[in-house]
Amino acid sequence: MITARKTFLPFALPSISEKAIEEVAAVLRSGWITSGPKVKEFEEEFAKYTGAEFALAMNSATAGLHLALESIGLCSEDAVLVPAVTFTATAETVCYFGAEPILTDVDPIFNLMTKATLMETIEKECVFSKGNLVHKKTGKTVRAVMPVHLAGAVCDMDSINSLAKEYHLYVIEDSAHAFPAIHKGEKIGTHGDFTVFSFYATKGITTGEGGMVTTRHAHFAERMKLMRLHGINRETYGRPGWYYEVVSPGYKYNMSDIAAALGLVQLAEAEDLWRRRIQIAEIYRSEFADLPFLHLPLPAIDGEHSWHLFRVEVDTVPGKINRDILCSELQKRNIGSSLHFIPLYEHPFYQRFGYERKDYPNADTMYKRTLSLPLFAGMTDGDIEDVVTSVKDIFTNL
Repeated sequence: MITARKTFLPFALPSISEKAIEEVAAVLRSGWITSGPKVKEFEEEFAKYTGAEFALAMNSATAGLHLALESIGLCSEDAVLVPAVTFTATAETVCYFGAEPILTDVDPIFNLMTKATLMETIEKECVFSKGNLVHKKTGKTVRAVMPVHLAGAVCDMDSINSLAKEYHLYVIEDSAHAFPAIHKGEKIGTHGDFTVFSFYATKGITTGEGGMVTTRHAHFAERMKLMRLHGINRETYGRPGWYYEVVSPGYKYNMSDIAAALGLVQLAEAEDLWRRRIQIAEIYRSEFADLPFLHLPLPAIDGEHSWHLFRVEVDTVPGKINRDILCSELQKRNIGSSLHFIPLYEHPFYQRFGYERKDYPNADTMYKRTLSLPLFAGMTDGDIEDVVTSVKDIFTNL
């Protein structure tokens, strides 16, 4: 007999404190709710927290990825190296320019882009000619590489940066899952040319919708600052008088003070939220350690995992268990789960680029085996016990 929870437990929920609600309400009462003093304060505090030289708030991480690529002058004659295992936003922003995403496979353990997966793709699909890395099939110049820190495990940035330097590539880190991970003694936010964070509802900290880009390059920071609000050369808040000039066809990517007020409180609470996620992950790793056919995520190498997700891999035992059966059995017990991610080459849009599944064996294996269990700071001890009891019941009663 299956014992189900009385209420459904999603795989992720935001953790919003009363302090955050009060700060948002104060902004709503202030009369200034769009980009203003709270956004500026949030950027300053975020830069201080991560150790970044510049931090620019956006209305989404997707906007941040787009403007990072725009600032380096990406165009339709270019290409960008992207891991096959990521959310569409990473690659779709490349496509905004008519440029081509060149997919790499991932490592079989953390499902990350590595120096080895990059070299395999470069040697197979590219040629280095006259100081540029060129895609053999299209003739497009490879301008950047976009490592994705999946689930909160961080790519080996030293080796990726070294390879990028050798081939004259910009490094744009997709760190939507990584806040506030630590890599080789430093918070994520300073390793690449750009680091892009997400503050979506399910992320380590949230502004509802929102994102942040950090960079050490002043000229790129100025370009992104200009382009996030219509290409206007003066910000609305604090602008002397009514006069402004549009100097470039920009975008509507600015963050509101409402979102920034929430972000400031979330940032102040980030360490506590992170500690709770770490605690939950450690309970899972301990409780599930001896279960048959279930493989658990490993702690980070050379740093600290953000534990944005708890991704397990499930062996296929015909007629008994596989990833889809686990998902279904959890659903019967009123427990949610999710998949991170369907590889890009599986989606109809990306199939136009001619990717072949056989070229991404590790991504394909991941896709057949992986599931994300509930993990968020607001989980109660009872929620955790329900997940543990349910997973144990499923795997010990095969």
